[in-house]
Amino acid sequence: MDYDDVTRMIDEMADKVVARLQQVTPPASNDDKTMMTPKEVRSIFGVTDKTLHVWNKTGFLPRVRIGGVVRYRREDVERAAQVKGK
Repeated sequence: MDYDDVTRMIDEMADKVVARLQQVTPPASNDDKTMMTPKEVRSIFGVTDKTLHVWNKTGFLPRVRIGGVVRYRREDVERAAQVKGK
């Protein structure tokens, strides 16, 4: 195995890793109207971070992690607000 073979194998592995990450990572959105911060969601419902965590675990209000940052989809927040009567 020579240098070119190793380089080719690394490139192939990197391509596979990128493809897999794209499958499991939600696309980042630069549109502030589609994603909300936990602070925005807490202010709408008047709840704590612990409540948001429970809502995520139960599926009532799922969160999205984008690069380690937690965000909520506006449509999910609106649905939850209808259920809660907010």
